[in-house]
Amino acid sequence: MRMKRLFVLSSLVCLQAHAMWVTVTQNEVATVFVDSASIVKIGQNKRIWVVYDLKEVDRSGQMSVKSYMEYDCAEFKYKTISATSHPNKMGNGPVLKSLPVPEGWKPISQDAMSRQLYSFACAW
Repeated sequence: MRMKRLFVLSSLVCLQAHAMWVTVTQNEVATVFVDSASIVKIGQNKRIWVVYDLKEVDRSGQMSVKSYMEYDCAEFKYKTISATSHPNKMGNGPVLKSLPVPEGWKPISQDAMSRQLYSFACAW
């Protein structure tokens, strides 16, 4: 039983150690990170984990938002697969709430943050 616990604990530590959060961009509201170690290529598409670290806690108590995104690199569009808000930076702490996710693909907006996320994901 002791070996089984040790194995489970070491597996969890190894899984967390593989994340490689890279700062992609920032503005006056948030700093945006991508886990470059977990980028998945599916044909022309890329799936990435993104964390938006807010500069200040908002009214609902969230300090960060963690999203799983898919980018269509050939068609310049994206979709959000999941998004959750958290009370601590880097998507840490319990999930405060699951955020609504719009259905279907959306065009990449022309703001700098959206373009930089798209460029990072598709260049990887």
